[in-house]
Amino acid sequence: MIDFELRPYPGEDKDAFIKRKAYFIRILRRRKDLSSWYIPKALVNNNKPISARDKELIDAFWGRYLSEDLRNHIVDYGYYDIYNNVLTPGEHLCYYIPDSFYQTFIDDYYTNPQHSFPCDDKNLYDLYFHDVNRPETIFRKTSDFILDGNYHEISLREAIDRCKAENEVILKKGKFSMAGKGIMIWNAQQSEKDLLDFLNESPDVVCQRMIKQHAELSRINPTSVNTVRIMTLVFKGQVHVLSRVLRMGVNGSRVDNASQGGIVCGIKPDGQLKNEAYNTYGKRFPVHPQGLEFESVKIPNFNECTELVMNLAKRFSSLSRLISWDLAIDEAGHPLLIEFNLTFGELDFHQFCNGPIFGELTEDVLADVFANSYTLKSIIKSFKN
Repeated sequence: MIDFELRPYPGEDKDAFIKRKAYFIRILRRRKDLSSWYIPKALVNNNKPISARDKELIDAFWGRYLSEDLRNHIVDYGYYDIYNNVLTPGEHLCYYIPDSFYQTFIDDYYTNPQHSFPCDDKNLYDLYFHDVNRPETIFRKTSDFILDGNYHEISLREAIDRCKAENEVILKKGKFSMAGKGIMIWNAQQSEKDLLDFLNESPDVVCQRMIKQHAELSRINPTSVNTVRIMTLVFKGQVHVLSRVLRMGVNGSRVDNASQGGIVCGIKPDGQLKNEAYNTYGKRFPVHPQGLEFESVKIPNFNECTELVMNLAKRFSSLSRLISWDLAIDEAGHPLLIEFNLTFGELDFHQFCNGPIFGELTEDVLADVFANSYTLKSIIKSFKN
């Protein structure tokens, strides 16, 4: 587990230390606490303790960057017990990135959270993605105003009537919603009070028309929109697709999030699913709980999904170089962009399904992070002093 305490550098100006410590409290501590909470549940039932030889190889790998003392504080070897359970022949266990290190240092470095986090607002998507196939906005609440899909003011009464005319809509908090939380599906058979209560809980809400997904994905679990998650990295002037997975609902669930009971399956470059899926605890599923064989599914026009996110990654590279994209496949078989995660993208299910997240780029990526991450260099310097 990452364990450190910020200390002033010898001769460091008091104001400089206060500023550095404020960043730790506001940004870094949240990352550290989140990564410590997020995965260890999987350690209980779905791990495979690493061998003494594994430990030697992992020590040698991290020894390129960290002394033994620093490794004990910064690299949580417990994650290797988890990923050892999903290791496939030919993979290097040491290339798996511990989630705590990834969230605290790698994601922090490539996503620039001080700039990207404030921009991760669903109510701005119609501006960001004006030229992209997306769910239609019924209305939005932005602080004190109710606006339509074109950002023109409408009354609250008109917004409610539009929802009733749709019969069923999905509402999402504009900011700080993740892992399936901050979402409500409302239908005309419910009371208006339910709708108003959700609107009153958050200053920023977007209300969208329900998605009609392609039949190929609907047959997996028809009650949820089963979405593609693609992670991209802009590295040394190129866009790299790091991982592709399909998130699926189970047993009549309305959402596909792994944290809400869903499962995740890797996607081959041609769009065909791999032969097994995982839940958030690292449990394997050789078939979908409702009986479907994963390899029988091929995502329509999957090359369009890849091309879309690679082009969009360039558009947002000044904000974040490491982005997780969520897409549905509409009835016509084309990608429909649901949202993107400029920062705090999940790691675990990518590595469960597809192996080490950075693959052959692993050593180059770590070299870049250790050489240029202000956060990581600051922590290492604090230990040495």
